[in-house]
Amino acid sequence: PICYHVVNILLQIANALLVWRLLKRLNIPGAWLAGLIFGIHPVHVASVAWISELKNLLAMFFALLSVLCFLDSRGRDGPPGRPSDSARPAVAPYRYTASLVFFALALLSKTQVVFLPVVLLLCAWWRGFGVPPSGGQSAVHLPRPRKRGTPSVRTLPFFLLAIVLGLVTLWFQSRGIGEEEIVIGALPRRIVNAATAIWWYAGHLFVPVRLMAIYPNWRFDSPLVFEWLPLIALIGVLTALWHWRNRETRGAFFAVACFVVALLPVLGLVRMAYVRSGTLVADHLQYFADVPLLALFCAGVAYAWNQRQRAAKFATATIVTLLVGAMGTYAFGRTEVYRNEETLWQDNLSKNADAWQAHIMMAQRRFKQERYAEAAYHAGRASELKPELADIHNQLGLAYCRLERFEEGIAEYRKALQLKEAKPATARSAGVAKIRANLANALAITANHLSESGPPVPDEATRRYDEAVRQYEESLELDPQQPAIHRNLGMLLAQLGRYDEAIPHLRATLQMAPNEPAARETLEAIEATRR
Repeated sequence: PICYHVVNILLQIANALLVWRLLKRLNIPGAWLAGLIFGIHPVHVASVAWISELKNLLAMFFALLSVLCFLDSRGRDGPPGRPSDSARPAVAPYRYTASLVFFALALLSKTQVVFLPVVLLLCAWWRGFGVPPSGGQSAVHLPRPRKRGTPSVRTLPFFLLAIVLGLVTLWFQSRGIGEEEIVIGALPRRIVNAATAIWWYAGHLFVPVRLMAIYPNWRFDSPLVFEWLPLIALIGVLTALWHWRNRETRGAFFAVACFVVALLPVLGLVRMAYVRSGTLVADHLQYFADVPLLALFCAGVAYAWNQRQRAAKFATATIVTLLVGAMGTYAFGRTEVYRNEETLWQDNLSKNADAWQAHIMMAQRRFKQERYAEAAYHAGRASELKPELADIHNQLGLAYCRLERFEEGIAEYRKALQLKEAKPATARSAGVAKIRANLANALAITANHLSESGPPVPDEATRRYDEAVRQYEESLELDPQQPAIHRNLGMLLAQLGRYDEAIPHLRATLQMAPNEPAARETLEAIEATRR
């Protein structure tokens, strides 16, 4: 729907303006360029064009407002010769309260922003909060606050909010994952993958190529020796920047540290639902972390622009113009990918043919389009890639039965039931009821085919009729409010001459679906024979 897209676009524009406003508030050069690139970056198309990622945009909107209010809650810095913070109240309580409220709203939108209190502390450190810089004046100089107003004290409510809602999210995710066992590996593998993902996200920020919804699978076994190199490199970079933190690289350490901290909740150190896809990275997961590195890059561009050489200015302007133009063009092209599910998953499969989620989504789409052969192909590929997921086998069974490959369909239904019932959490779920009903339908149809050779009815047909009745009954035990299952069971029992058993199910069907013609005709036929 166009309205949802308009809302997302407006929020992205607002977020880009807030990025510019925040960086300008922090006296970071090139703030306008950082806001512009943030607004049109191709990686962010996943957060803007995908309607379900509205939560990303809302969380960023409230998080940026929270940081701005937090900074303003201690007054503004004035340049030399103008009134400074010393002439203002030490704390602006209304802005501080607003900051806390905005942070709560950001968490309620998406708890990935739990990192924000740490960023606030890093920001206070970077600005030299309460510590006059050695060796001269600073562009940002704040008076030494009272002890009660130290950053650690002021951010304490933010940390409490983050911890509480973070734990709630972990609890809900553990329940929402359902039947799947999400593998994230042992601690060494998780650490290695986290470091690798940080470099991956940085690379995609500066070289956004081959973007897709679901990236290739990651490894979750024991790491090899060379796989520790990204972690070693990351530690080396942070150590070097920290070593020279009192020089010009202080801002670089701040930017890189914020980037790493913002990614920590989504690096697979703890189990998260997204890893069920087999990959650890996604475009929408780096949305919050991109701001500090973009700010660092644009500050470098501003530094190059401020050089007195005309050649440097011309080269900087040319590179920036080409960069912004290329990003805008690529981002606009990416929006076409998100036009509908068809374009999204076809694009994904053209770049990652082993994305099981893309295959199952295409299978469901092809099934609705009555293109059952293609549905069977995609569901079959998904079952090969994710054999432990029962719903995939159920989807494959549906496709096989529509192609009249009933024996293969029955086999897939049985696999799905076996997987569902092997786990206590799903053994008596509505999903099991649905699979049992599908299995019963297939058994009844094949029994009818076998009966065409009679009379007498072959033993195999009788066995299948009996099993179909049993599967229908067990399905209704799990989910009794299903008129279609009552109808099918009632009609099957009537076909078998078991009228007394059929009547209650047919009446239940008409109570839930009064306009069901097949159930009404069957019930009237039974009652006519008894007059």
